Amino acid sequence: MTSDYPSTRHFETVATDRTVEDPWAASKVRPGERVLDVGSATSRYLHELSAKCQVFALDLRPTRPQHGIAVVRGDLMSAPLRPQSFDVITCISTIEHVGLDVYGQGPDEFGDELAMRHMRRLLRPGGRLLLSAPYGRRSINAWLRVYNKPSFQRLTAGYRLLSVEYYRRDGDVYLQCSPDEIANAGFDWKNVRSNGVILAELTPASGPTFLLARLSLRLRRRLSKQLGRARFWSSPEF
Repeated sequence: MTSDYPSTRHFETVATDRTVEDPWAASKVRPGERVLDVGSATSRYLHELSAKCQVFALDLRPTRPQHGIAVVRGDLMSAPLRPQSFDVITCISTIEHVGLDVYGQGPDEFGDELAMRHMRRLLRPGGRLLLSAPYGRRSINAWLRVYNKPSFQRLTAGYRLLSVEYYRRDGDVYLQCSPDEIANAGFDWKNVRSNGVILAELTPASGPTFLLARLSLRLRRRLSKQLGRARFWSSPEF
């Protein structure tokens, strides 16, 4: 696992999460890899990847045809894709929405964890998941989640961390930082952007790790159903 946060490394423009996510995702994919993007079929970085890779994009929303990209409209949980058929899966600014009311797919308290299990199924042995998400002070509403250390570890159970980077928003610049520096970061609702972002490169874990993660998820889902928890978020702070 690698992580470094030199104070000189930053990205400038009118910053949103994509300011750091897009170049990071593009830089992590190697020529010739078979790539599946989940949830962002119109992302600009896919066109860069399509010049060096075979790229598929899965999205719930209607999406116009993309040159050099095989776009599939559908749900990850039932997508017509062969297991272990991708070298890399990119999931950028997506996992925080899965299972919530946005895009008409919720509510499912464990939708994000289920999505992680399905993406693991689609990765070949030794394949990699490139995952980004809001990170800081834990919160959930009808549109997105902000993960903290415990919830992100729960989300990525069954995977092994290869590398991780953290960024904090400072005005219109994102600066690379330590996780402690964004531990209390929230979400900027006025400008619709995260104040803290995590970028994680993951690979499926071997041995009992994944089996334990599956068992934990199954038990927690069953308990939640028995308790009849219909809503599990608070309203966003505008």
